[in-house]
Amino acid sequence: MRMWKYFCGWLLVVGLAWADQAADVARIHVEVIGGKERIDALVGLRASGHVLTGGKKVRFTMIAARPNRLRLETGAEGRSLVQASDGVDVPWKFDTGVWPPRYEPMGVTEGRVFASDAEFDDPLVAGAARGFVCDYAGELEVAGRKVVRILVTRKLTDTFSLLVDAETYFIVARIEHRISVSGRRVEIVTRYEDYRPVDGVLVPHKVAVLSDGKIMQHTVIENVEANPPVTAETFVRPQTVPKQKP
Repeated sequence: MRMWKYFCGWLLVVGLAWADQAADVARIHVEVIGGKERIDALVGLRASGHVLTGGKKVRFTMIAARPNRLRLETGAEGRSLVQASDGVDVPWKFDTGVWPPRYEPMGVTEGRVFASDAEFDDPLVAGAARGFVCDYAGELEVAGRKVVRILVTRKLTDTFSLLVDAETYFIVARIEHRISVSGRRVEIVTRYEDYRPVDGVLVPHKVAVLSDGKIMQHTVIENVEANPPVTAETFVRPQTVPKQKP
């Protein structure tokens, strides 16, 4: 019994040490990307650029606002798609390629993923205020560089890993697992590159998404506007059904 007590005490000490290391990584990350004051002042973004997916180039415009509001508009070959979340109701979409076009709520899985992507601040910045629990999970080498692995948990069910560059303290990747439409468990890796300042805050301008090691899409941000004027209606699902063709 005494040995078990010592063992439990050792686990507690190790757990506290790892929690401290995660907090240190988060603190340094916040400072290097701009500092708390600048980050707090950046409450919204409007970005535009293109996405390469399936051999096609798709243009996009994105409007994001703290804490978790997002509107994404994409278009190619005469077809446009709007996806949005107001951070309260179920995320919705509007696809001109579906007839009759209508503003409809996303499905459970699609909506959950979109709502997660709508978080304005990364977990190391948002922290416990947005329900993220971050734990230090060791160091490893990826593509010849040393990275720190941070295990992130939210609402006791959503779990993923962040890879933080041990020199720059930029988040370079997010690793998670999702269940595909066919019911297969797949590994999704999101890579973040080309950090550039936006109103004093460093933001990645290139994002690549891989599924089980195969690249699915590559996003390039070409233009960014800090704190654009937006209203709640920008993200709220419209109630009026679009007029049908005569």
